[in-house]
Amino acid sequence: MKDAPYIYQIIASIAAISFFVPFIILIIKKLATNRVFIWFAAYWMLAGSVNLLFMSEAFTNSRLMTVTERVFNLADAPFMLFILYKTVHIEVIKNSIKKMLPAFLCASLLVTVFTQLQDYAETLMVGMGLVIILLYIVWIITHYIKGVKYYNAEYTLQFIYYALLFEYGISVVTFIFSYMIPDKSNLHDSFFVYHISIIISISLASYGLLAHKENIEEKKRSVEKKEREAEIKFL
Repeated sequence: MKDAPYIYQIIASIAAISFFVPFIILIIKKLATNRVFIWFAAYWMLAGSVNLLFMSEAFTNSRLMTVTERVFNLADAPFMLFILYKTVHIEVIKNSIKKMLPAFLCASLLVTVFTQLQDYAETLMVGMGLVIILLYIVWIITHYIKGVKYYNAEYTLQFIYYALLFEYGISVVTFIFSYMIPDKSNLHDSFFVYHISIIISISLASYGLLAHKENIEEKKRSVEKKEREAEIKFL
């Protein structure tokens, strides 16, 4: 990114730092014990760490960058599938992801073994992963829009899912230019679009976390559940 226009470098820096904002909000609002929110914060912090590495000239000039970039791109979809499985409350979607995740991992392993991870194989797996993640996010959001009664935590999750929908939706565009027509695209422009999308998506998720308020009814249900578990253990 050193030879990129100065404004592009500024946007890249803002995007890299923004990845850590959701976790900071969780700490400030004392929501770090919420496992659902922590999963997404951990995902963004991992992405932020990788982006910070890519901003280091010493790292980008080493062979390690190519390896890190490929691993990060290939691991993104399985990791996000796992996070969706751990956080979604809709049983039919949860069961679907439970079947899809091992199937996707097995397919990726077979493609890697038979193709020795040629460029076209990486393109296939990254593209397939993007489509699968987008389908699940749309599926989850559709259930929220149906008007099912949810508590405040789920209301906050809507902003996180909208953020992911925007992030992965823009990733489809950058995927096309970076993987399918790299000769006809400008690398700096692709990264610029990617970084802008990150800033917007993180802002959406951060707004949801900032607006989050502990629901009294939800807290009461949680306390009652713990009391019942304690009674069962006592018996």
